[in-house]
Amino acid sequence: MSSYRTRNNFQTLNTMKILIIGSEGFIGSHAVDYFLKKNWTVSGIDLKEVPHCEYNYYKILPQTINYETVFTDVQPDVCLFASGSASVTFSLQDPLSDLEANFLQVSRVLNMIRLHNPLCIFVNISSAAVYGNPSSLPIKENSSINPLSPYGWHKYYSELVCKEFHEMYNIKTCSLRPFSVYGPGQNKLLFWDIYQKASKTKLIELYGTGEETRDYIYIDDLMKAIFLIIEKAEMKGESYNVASGRDVTIKEIANLFTKILNEGITISFNNKIKTGDPQKWKSDISMLEKWGFKTETKLEAGLTAYAKWLKENK
Repeated sequence: MSSYRTRNNFQTLNTMKILIIGSEGFIGSHAVDYFLKKNWTVSGIDLKEVPHCEYNYYKILPQTINYETVFTDVQPDVCLFASGSASVTFSLQDPLSDLEANFLQVSRVLNMIRLHNPLCIFVNISSAAVYGNPSSLPIKENSSINPLSPYGWHKYYSELVCKEFHEMYNIKTCSLRPFSVYGPGQNKLLFWDIYQKASKTKLIELYGTGEETRDYIYIDDLMKAIFLIIEKAEMKGESYNVASGRDVTIKEIANLFTKILNEGITISFNNKIKTGDPQKWKSDISMLEKWGFKTETKLEAGLTAYAKWLKENK
């Protein structure tokens, strides 16, 4: 019998089985480490030849993913989808490949759960990109959906198919909408970009005005939110914001990061709006806060840890 059936005793269980799709990516690899520390049985699927640590790892080829074999072997209680593409630029250049990665793969995994593990719960990592430029702040889960890129649309489609499989087949599903996640292991987006440019020049130009805002959440806090959602969520196809609930301008955060790097970097902004980039983001996280969620890693501490990782992994 699946251990998830005894949900009321969830906090005392240490035999849960989790399957992480995209287990060697930024979010997925941290999820592997987090749930191993929880003494869960961890399995994962990814493209990497050798995993970053020891767990039940399935290396797959992009065009020949045999989910049926994995689900039959593992029989997970929880499946976390942390795969797909996470690039707005890529989605604009190749929308069909992005659709495949961020929507169709989710659909395939859900169908495997329907066929082979109908008691497994499915947690989908979506994105705050579904909101686009909100009409008001903070952004609530019932705020308007208005993506600015194929990436945002395809993440929204993934949420809809989660809702579909709950409504049609009673599969326990939910989606997370992380805002700006950062931390060790991330090899893209703002801080990575600044660090890479700093190796070539101390005069760094960034898109925008610098007055755009983001809501940053450290990767460790995201892991705690995922665990809390697995424990507490209704799993009826609903979506949850995951963020700190605090906004900061790009100019502030970029200058703080360069100060931590301590390499004499000067930041300027070109006043050009990059296609797909939102202007103002601040999340309402009251749905998580009612369960006791709060972020524990302050921006400076999180950026210091990230800078240390970057320097150690050049």
